Amino acid sequence: MNKTTLHYYFIITFLLLFSLQACKNRGSQVVVPLQPETKIAENKITIKRYEQALFKLDKNQLRKGMASLYPDYAFFLGNQWQDTMNILRIYNFLNDPNIRELYDLSEKRYPDISFLENELTAAFDLYRQYYPEKPIPAGYTYISGLDVDNPVYFADTAMAIGLDIFLGSDVTAYQKAGLPKYKTQRFTRDFILPQCMLAVSDNIIKVDQKQNSLLDQMVTAGKALYFLDVILPDCKDEFKIGFSPDQLAWSKKNESEIWAFIIQNQLLFSSDPQGISKMMTDAPFTAGFAAESPGRLGAFIGWQIVREYMRESDGITLKQLMENTDSQQILKVSKYKPARG
Repeated sequence: MNKTTLHYYFIITFLLLFSLQACKNRGSQVVVPLQPETKIAENKITIKRYEQALFKLDKNQLRKGMASLYPDYAFFLGNQWQDTMNILRIYNFLNDPNIRELYDLSEKRYPDISFLENELTAAFDLYRQYYPEKPIPAGYTYISGLDVDNPVYFADTAMAIGLDIFLGSDVTAYQKAGLPKYKTQRFTRDFILPQCMLAVSDNIIKVDQKQNSLLDQMVTAGKALYFLDVILPDCKDEFKIGFSPDQLAWSKKNESEIWAFIIQNQLLFSSDPQGISKMMTDAPFTAGFAAESPGRLGAFIGWQIVREYMRESDGITLKQLMENTDSQQILKVSKYKPARG
């Protein structure tokens, strides 16, 4: 057995023993970084409703109608909107009965979105205290055609929210589309704001593509969820991570067992796609655990590691955390010690 292998097994053994001491984490209160002293003036976010403007067009004069939309909705139409194939694509979209059903449901569910404008304004006000150089984005809603993997698109200057992903967990349109219940349980109004700010986190979390172990991916997911801790202080944890209340309670109760499973199966520093998928992929439950478990348990563990890292770190800013790609250093400093349930 060479020195590298010995070193690896030493680390694994140390982490396992360290975890099974059953030391209690230091309370449940989240420690957030200090805000900069310089305050940024609040800027109201307004949201334009692309779906309403689009579905009001006369389909018999679609080219003319799209020309009228272009100044306000170039984000969606692009520079080649006058191309015949693009106009035909919009025509087919407007005449699709499934799309029309989603639009009608969104109109019924969200006749007014001033609540979202207010929530986003407050969230971006806090975000820009930490990132004052960031602009206020233009906000849009639209019908995505059930783009469930991308409920919100965000670039620094624009945010597009697929309202059809947040119509309610029991909507029959989701059942007709064959979407599983573990996904549609998150398709409610309570998840809109967390999903918006998770999309923002993708733009500020630095990722080293050469570092792709399970630990790296857990810590990256943990940073995104910790970002929500900071930016959405009044948001419940279940809406941040997308677990049901029972799943979140199960995860907290079994945290030490989850960590022991990762260590014992030598997954922590592994880049094996199968092992990573088991812990990080969205699913009804995590393979190897009880049916009551949620999927993405790796994200939950990464979240707790990052929370503990910020508890143990003195003077680390939010930006420094988001730009730190050394997941092993974050784990070491965190002194992560999951409690037995």
